[in-house]
Amino acid sequence: MSLTTELRARNRIVSDLRRHGLGSVPMLGRYNLTHARPGLRDHRHRGAIEICYLARGRQIYHVGGSRYSLRGGDLFITFPDEVHSTGGEPQEKGLLYWMILLAPAGREGGLLGLTRHQSRALWKKLTGSSLRHFPGTPDMQGQLDRVIRAIHSAPSPLSRIRIANDLISFLLAVVDAREASARGNERRRFGKVLDHLQAHLDEPEEQTVARMAELTGLSYSRFKAAFKQEMGIPPAEYALRCRIEEAGRRLARHGATVTRVAFDLGFSSSQYFASAFKRFTNANPSELLGGKAQG
Repeated sequence: MSLTTELRARNRIVSDLRRHGLGSVPMLGRYNLTHARPGLRDHRHRGAIEICYLARGRQIYHVGGSRYSLRGGDLFITFPDEVHSTGGEPQEKGLLYWMILLAPAGREGGLLGLTRHQSRALWKKLTGSSLRHFPGTPDMQGQLDRVIRAIHSAPSPLSRIRIANDLISFLLAVVDAREASARGNERRRFGKVLDHLQAHLDEPEEQTVARMAELTGLSYSRFKAAFKQEMGIPPAEYALRCRIEEAGRRLARHGATVTRVAFDLGFSSSQYFASAFKRFTNANPSELLGGKAQG
């Protein structure tokens, strides 16, 4: 359900959903600016997060000394009590939605009709990551437009349920989008790691993994956990597999020897190399020798 022609033509729509029995959303807004307006001064939302979805255009925000440049399709989150603004820059031409969401409060406080347990779980997902700027999805505009249209339609017994359901769907989409973006960041981070690994296959395993952790900026233990979650196996095993694959290619070359390939790829002994090779390929290294050279 898209916006009516009258609502779509408005430059600015701001609603207080507490009037609709949804006390956790004191503000839901939409602006559709055809030209730039004065920027936002420093302000904060006590005990609340603000989620902005820029459907079209460009916008700059400043938080904690950092400058964030949003483009169409991006999401941006400010966390409770954070001072933020446009940093002296204007509110730019474009279509932007924003939502203020209060933290679950007290024993009776719930988000959008969710139970206390559900509310806390959702709030933790929304606030438990430092990632604040990431791509959204095209569906988000439709979700928020349905809410705005329902707010401005004739009330019915189902209105509150429809509004709450669409807002919950939007918040879950925000969680999913951030997690997808975080995984993408990890893949980009690991791309540098994997390039380094391929260029340093001759290094000992522990040295290789330690250097891989350094390149990501993560602690050694956090890197190992993140790498396993993303790649499916621990980094040491991944590095070993890469060395075994390279060993197979080298063994097939004329004139290679098992001992030379083992030591050139950082294995401590030809016996350890042969054991590892057999474990991953179900073949003995000597079986792959291109020139049938032993040693």
